[in-house]
Amino acid sequence: MIEPIGRAAAAYAAHRAPLASPTPAASAAAPVGESTAAASAQATESSFGAFLDRQASQAMDTLKEGERVSLAAVAGKASAHEVVRSVLAAEMTVQTVVSIRDRMVQAYQDVMRMAV
Repeated sequence: MIEPIGRAAAAYAAHRAPLASPTPAASAAAPVGESTAAASAQATESSFGAFLDRQASQAMDTLKEGERVSLAAVAGKASAHEVVRSVLAAEMTVQTVVSIRDRMVQAYQDVMRMAV
């Protein structure tokens, strides 16, 4: 069930471009207003990238937990309450990921339709 999401998360992690840090010479040569704007833009990129990493990791953990509890229930080691809770959490996570993906695809299509 989580194989496609796991592959997507692994591909994202493998192909994610590392964030470049500004060189001290470049920030010293830039006017104060420009270096502050560049620093805040870079901090925003860094925090957004970290946010995406955390969310992808949490989604994978939720899905793995759902599978783990389901397998434990088959073995008779988990209650029905635990199974329902973990499966519902996994289902909500999948729905959220699909919704975000759909919005990202729609945003990409909107950008591609823009006249230059």
